[in-house]
Amino acid sequence: MRTKKIVADTMPLALKMVRQQLGENAIIVNTRVIKTGGIFGLFAKQKYEVTAYSIDKETKPKKTKMDVDGKDRFVAQNEKLDSSSSYFHKQPQKMYQYYSEKSAAQSPGQVIQPKSLDNERAMLDELQHLRKMMMNMMMNDQQGKMVHPALTKIIDRLKKQGVEEEVMEYLISSLLKKHQSIKELEENEIRREFISIITKLLEKRVPNSYSLDERTRMINVIGPTGVGKTTTIAKLATEQVLKQKRRVAMITTDVYRIAAVEQLKTYAGILNVPIEVVHSADELTQALDNLKHYDLIYMDTTGRNYKEAKNRAAINEFIYHPPESDNYLVLSLTTKYEDMQILLQEFLDSPVQKLILTKFDETTSYGSILNIAFQYRYQIAYITNGQSVPEDISIVDAAGLAKLIIGEGM
Repeated sequence: MRTKKIVADTMPLALKMVRQQLGENAIIVNTRVIKTGGIFGLFAKQKYEVTAYSIDKETKPKKTKMDVDGKDRFVAQNEKLDSSSSYFHKQPQKMYQYYSEKSAAQSPGQVIQPKSLDNERAMLDELQHLRKMMMNMMMNDQQGKMVHPALTKIIDRLKKQGVEEEVMEYLISSLLKKHQSIKELEENEIRREFISIITKLLEKRVPNSYSLDERTRMINVIGPTGVGKTTTIAKLATEQVLKQKRRVAMITTDVYRIAAVEQLKTYAGILNVPIEVVHSADELTQALDNLKHYDLIYMDTTGRNYKEAKNRAAINEFIYHPPESDNYLVLSLTTKYEDMQILLQEFLDSPVQKLILTKFDETTSYGSILNIAFQYRYQIAYITNGQSVPEDISIVDAAGLAKLIIGEGM
């Protein structure tokens, strides 16, 4: 007999692993919901644990004598059970199939759980409620004493700012590595420690230099619709024309929005720089040849729903050409972080290495900036905070952002 404990993110996955590791005839003897990871019981992840065993087919049970009355009593007891319980008692080897069929019959997102989990699920719901109530009762040392109230204030602030749980985990663990006990720290000291930790984290994602590589001849600005790509290009180009004295040109592929073409033409006219409108990668090659005597070319790309693979494939025809290019993905800070993650993940394997975060002035939640810095390798190059050209764009002030996230203002 082989016995296994399987832990998985979902019950169907756990059952699949049982079948893979123990075979189709595996017998499930226990299922339960467990919590793993976290700090002080916080931020733990819910998983499903299944205990099962299998008996080799060749192994036959030894014959034992059993009186007829005893056998009759055993059958009679089974017959009193309801249909589902009777099913499990009479054919335990079919339990995996039973759960799988029940799960498959549900609509997407629904999972049938064994009845034995009902009470545990209710208990977990209650514990979840208690956990929220106990946020002010985290432990600050191994003695089990109450944590400093400042810590719970900061945690509450981080949650309101939209900081992900795993990021909060990192911040708290970083604090505890430096101070095994924080009970003697003043509130201002705790806040300064958090600001310092967040600052260092953000600084890892800030470019070491904002000077363009001399070999860079093209800046591609990519992003979904409505994030402010065209205005951002105008801000960047103005910096290069007026302060760096470079000979700049512009290209737009955003021919789906007439207003976008006209807007960029207006900016090009103000700066007295040439602009080319292209409809395809072939036209781009010709446009680049026309502008080959210019130091730097800014390209405004079509705003699309880049969650769709076909749109990402279409943009690749432009951003992979020419090789001496720098690619910026533009995201709005007013976008839900869950939606940002989809784009950030999809562009990971592309030439995009830098981000421009727009509409800083239109939100009071800055946690997504910290989430990005922690979870992705992109450099956060610029932040824009208004429509004025060229004033409303700036490099990342890591310390200032850290203070904003904690709630001290800039």
